[in-house]
Amino acid sequence: MNDGKSISVWYSEDERGRLEQAAALAGYRHLSKYIRDKSLDSSSHRKTARDSVQTWAEQEELGGRLAEIERAQKAAQALLAMLIFLVRKKATMGDINELVLVCENAGSPAEVLAGSLPELAAMLDRFTKDW
Repeated sequence: MNDGKSISVWYSEDERGRLEQAAALAGYRHLSKYIRDKSLDSSSHRKTARDSVQTWAEQEELGGRLAEIERAQKAAQALLAMLIFLVRKKATMGDINELVLVCENAGSPAEVLAGSLPELAAMLDRFTKDW
């Protein structure tokens, strides 16, 4: 029934110690069976490759999301700077109230300016692209 042949493999003392430890952690009582199973287990290699591709894809997706968040944050900061500038220039209370109302109803910082001051919206767009 046993028609296999043995193969001699030489390990340093340190390598053999790590190998014995790995076999024990994996639940093997015989080192030879652990070596055989590990050397013939190509499915774990494919699984590792698939996992690393999946990890790379997740990192790329997170990078894209982070870039989108950064763009939105830059636009919000630019809009806030413009609003502070207008307030400091002693805009009338009516101007400030109108601006607050527009801000409450807008979905994004660009929408605030697009309806009321298109030239300022173009400036905001230019500032956020340069950053």
